[in-house]
Amino acid sequence: MRRYLIIGLIVALCICAAPAAAWEKYDPHTQGYWKNHPEDWPVPPDYTKGLVKYEDNFFYSGQDWLTLLNTPPKGGNAYYTLAHQYIAAVLNMYNGNWAPYDIIDEAEGLFADYKPEEIGKLKGNDPLRKQFISLAEYLDDYNNGRLKE
Repeated sequence: MRRYLIIGLIVALCICAAPAAAWEKYDPHTQGYWKNHPEDWPVPPDYTKGLVKYEDNFFYSGQDWLTLLNTPPKGGNAYYTLAHQYIAAVLNMYNGNWAPYDIIDEAEGLFADYKPEEIGKLKGNDPLRKQFISLAEYLDDYNNGRLKE
């Protein structure tokens, strides 16, 4: 009888503890953290394994993810500003955080359409440059934990 009581208690604890583990939240990290801790980069989930490889070129930039993350946005190049925040957001997402999927999708569309040198030529209040900067600001808030799901 005592044996069944102990087994029942263990099963009950496992069942009650499992949902808590499934809902565990992780604090997001900034682009600076990810740039300086590539050993902590999460493995992409199974459904993206063939698509996301950090050592591959980041869209049409000609740079891998870490090299791009270490490239300063010279002259205010909004491509790099957004790319830094996008990379951090994707890594945070793969690390178990909720993600602003619509913003990430919009950024991916821009990266699929433009190269760094094209965006680097844009200055001031150019609407396309402003779009890159606006998305980067939103993702910066996300990466710094200022946004909640």
